[in-house]
Amino acid sequence: MFLKMVKRTTALSIVLFLSGQVLALEPGAAPQAPAGNTMGIPLSAPLPPGLYYTSSTKFLTGSLKDDNGDNLGLDLNAPASTSIFIYTPGFQVLGGDYRAWLAVPFIQAEEKISNPMLGEPGKHSRTALANIDVHFADISWTLAPGQFLSSGLGVITTTGFWKEGSTNTSGEYWSINPRLGYSLMNQDWNIALESHYFYNFENDKNKYDSGDEFFFDATLLKKFNFIEGLQVGPIGYIREQVTDDKNNGTAYYGTTNDKARQMGLGVQVLKDFGRGLFVGVSWTKDLETRNAVSNDGRFTLNVSVPMFMKNKPKPVNLPTKF
Repeated sequence: MFLKMVKRTTALSIVLFLSGQVLALEPGAAPQAPAGNTMGIPLSAPLPPGLYYTSSTKFLTGSLKDDNGDNLGLDLNAPASTSIFIYTPGFQVLGGDYRAWLAVPFIQAEEKISNPMLGEPGKHSRTALANIDVHFADISWTLAPGQFLSSGLGVITTTGFWKEGSTNTSGEYWSINPRLGYSLMNQDWNIALESHYFYNFENDKNKYDSGDEFFFDATLLKKFNFIEGLQVGPIGYIREQVTDDKNNGTAYYGTTNDKARQMGLGVQVLKDFGRGLFVGVSWTKDLETRNAVSNDGRFTLNVSVPMFMKNKPKPVNLPTKF
């Protein structure tokens, strides 16, 4: 097993060197969140005091791309399910509604390797937790009826499976995750703009420091009156690695990887049943992928359910969903 790991790590280091330092972040380490992770979810809108549960299930297929967008010989099938627990205590901080959430992702990563320089040819799989997101502070401000601004801060842990040269469900590095968002929700539209920054720390096991990343998600849903609660529209995302990787050790022969970039579009259909209950289905695909695993077609199912509500929502134009 040890020799197999060394062989695969060595081969991956060689292909990194020959291809001009490709791949994003540390080799074999997933980003802390998939591109487009918050599309269709109005994070900036306040919630009535209570506890809410959201299940986000994604079915992703993709391929590892180089700096030119060409396949490197690794295909990935990664169905994943994330359980999100949102708590709104009912008090205000800095003039806005305070809330916090915990996101627990579970991933089944299935690799198919056809390039021997990327590891042993054939299929490899791993089913395990990914890194848990502890978003401990978030504030939502009501700018005007139906318009909301929010900002918050979270920490991404190292709870996922990672082993150098193996099939992994996460990276072995902590991250600080500040976010800023805006939501417009009125009788005709559900618009959400979300930006996230991931300040990534060094992997203390091999001294590889993955570069920081910026994510931007956009949702533009039109509400239709002929079916109560129906919303349909386009969604899109951008993922941009903004700082270079640093290799402060000897892993991967001291090489570092180039910056990742992803851009994609899709469509979402959402049915809002009221009182914090909604179901959304979306499909997205990358328009551009560089130094990352592409999204060649991803279906997402989001289901939100109120677990406990302290007070019955007032009949005003405020969203009651996450």
